[in-house]
Amino acid sequence: MTTLKEKIEREKNLAEELIAEAEAYYASVGPVEVDAVLGETKVTFQVPFMYPIDFNELASTHWPRPGVAVDAPLWFNLDAVTKNYPNITMVVDGEEDDLYRVRNKEAVYIFPELYAQMPPEDAQNLRMAVWALNIWEPQQRREKKVAEKKEAENG
Repeated sequence: MTTLKEKIEREKNLAEELIAEAEAYYASVGPVEVDAVLGETKVTFQVPFMYPIDFNELASTHWPRPGVAVDAPLWFNLDAVTKNYPNITMVVDGEEDDLYRVRNKEAVYIFPELYAQMPPEDAQNLRMAVWALNIWEPQQRREKKVAEKKEAENG
């Protein structure tokens, strides 16, 4: 017979194992590379994965735009989230740039300035990378697990 103390300990270990499993998974995701052209220069942006809680915080600050089809199925403005997405790096001729500059003795993240200068198709590719990392991929992973569970039950 299992004691209450043993049951609590087993559940505690399960929660810790699940947290460790999630951490390992998150560490394995990304970054996604997106090629773009700024002026006459080919650049590659590296879009890192964001932890779900961090992505939700960013998304919650950018409400969906009324009447904008791409925002309709989302709970956020994809364009604004992409423009303000943190820690994107840029690679030009093999040199990586973290996109932080010191201005008036303050560190400033300049990706939003670069995003504003991008051709529409390159900005669209960046939006799709942000969406794929934070919406599509988790949805695909969840659907796969649900399908695997149903298959095992029907086994």
